[in-house]
Amino acid sequence: MQPGANIRQVFERLVKAANLIEKVAKFSYDDHLGYITSCPTNLGTAMRASVHIHLPLLSQDKAAFQAIADKYYVQIRGAHGEHTETDDAIFDISNRRRLGRSMTLLVQDMYDGVKEMIAAEKKLRSQQAPPKAGFIKAGSHLKKPEDITGLLEFPAGNKSLLCKYLSKDIHTKYKGKKDKAGVSFEQMILSGAQNVDSGIGLYAGSHDSYTTFSDLFDKVIEDYHGHKKDGKHVSNMDFTKLKCPPFPPDEAAMIVSTRIRVGRNLAEFPLGPGVSKAQRD
Repeated sequence: MQPGANIRQVFERLVKAANLIEKVAKFSYDDHLGYITSCPTNLGTAMRASVHIHLPLLSQDKAAFQAIADKYYVQIRGAHGEHTETDDAIFDISNRRRLGRSMTLLVQDMYDGVKEMIAAEKKLRSQQAPPKAGFIKAGSHLKKPEDITGLLEFPAGNKSLLCKYLSKDIHTKYKGKKDKAGVSFEQMILSGAQNVDSGIGLYAGSHDSYTTFSDLFDKVIEDYHGHKKDGKHVSNMDFTKLKCPPFPPDEAAMIVSTRIRVGRNLAEFPLGPGVSKAQRD
């Protein structure tokens, strides 16, 4: 494993390492099943060659994406492995076949499949309409707050609350502005600008953000919580008032664990997007 796209280099290092180990330790192997593993799906080469690749456009067409995978005998998984999903359009693409074929052929499967996926992604990118004047397209190409140089244009069907409430008037009012902690408006909307599948899409940089940028936050808060701008929150942590007698033994046996958690931030520090490394340390 290594960062980047040099598949040949990674494969070469693996081959050399396996050959060196096999000089001093015999691997379990036979001519029928190849290298022996506990899981039958890994018999043969016992190898998974994969890359993590960003495919935000191709992945929206699941049928086309899967068709390429099937053509080259590769598997599409979330970046965290089997049974995982992705929320950032980064996928793990790996060889599906193991048995009856050489390691070199299976790495070639993966490489060829990835190449065709890249070609499809680039084609889709070229077909995208350019952003309207004064707008910039939302997406993972936005890496830092300074990249947000205009009003965000979200993909059709976007359901984030940032997309819903970030009007031209609000953007004009707040662009380049900072809250009392020095956290910029662009920093607070960066996550939602990058991750177009976000449900919310903005994060306060400090307590003051909710005041300084109230025209946007008030709308999001009311939409999500049903809590109007003049609403009052009631705090009560008196556990003696909780009406929860113990479960009968047969019901309690069905519950594996219980977790109750709260979020708290220190009043004298900014919130997540605005806190500095020195403050964290």
